[in-house]
Amino acid sequence: MEHSDAETLALAAMGEAPIDPAERAHLDSCAVCRAELDALRQTVSVARSTLGEGALSTPSGAVWSAIHRELGLAPGIRPPIETPAAAVRPLPAPAESAPAERARADQSRSAPVVPLADARRRRGALRSFIVPVAASAAAAALVAGGILWWGAAEPVDPAVTVASADLDALPAWQGAAGSALVLQRGDDRVVTVTVDAPAPDGALREVWLLTPEVDGLISLGYLEGSSDEFVIPAGVDLAEYPIVDVSQEPLDGDPAHSGDSVVRGTLEA
Repeated sequence: MEHSDAETLALAAMGEAPIDPAERAHLDSCAVCRAELDALRQTVSVARSTLGEGALSTPSGAVWSAIHRELGLAPGIRPPIETPAAAVRPLPAPAESAPAERARADQSRSAPVVPLADARRRRGALRSFIVPVAASAAAAALVAGGILWWGAAEPVDPAVTVASADLDALPAWQGAAGSALVLQRGDDRVVTVTVDAPAPDGALREVWLLTPEVDGLISLGYLEGSSDEFVIPAGVDLAEYPIVDVSQEPLDGDPAHSGDSVVRGTLEA
């Protein structure tokens, strides 16, 4: 019996070529070729699982040389030049009816004996297709790992403290307290405001920057809970607006300061 061509089986396992009707009929009747196709599909599946659903990346020459040396591959084995998109999609096993499965099981029990020399020749031919696929997956995994390592090792700019303030209670809010801390994070200045004071149900507390004479004010936003962060608008000079004020605001739709300040303090560098 003439068996399926090794290249045809390898391309079918990788999804590079459909199985024509004549080849399918042969596979239905030949347990040896079916077993080789199943083994190839398992090898391709393991190689692809290294990278999940992402496309295979072409490694650099240095990476491939290291893999080539580590695996002890023959000089003639080279990585695939490119990996088609179809090669990274999972290959679902073809659905078969119960009768077809039983027929295959019967055929497997009566499979012909393949001469040892022929089996060795076919395994060698199939290996010439399997090794580049597995090596390409391993190389791509090494490249991805190197990228992740580089990203983890890349230094992150630390936040720099710009100014801070203790926020003291105003006369109507005896017992309240708070703090403000301004940090420089990259291009942004962020102030963290914390207030320790009971708030009536539904009350709104708004954070402001004031001038020392309280003749200018900038709203930073509403305080959520007892502590929150606010970005100070670019161009605001903290030397002009050094006072942090937290007010209690009624639900009246008026954007102006209510005049009811809970805590207040002056930022110091």
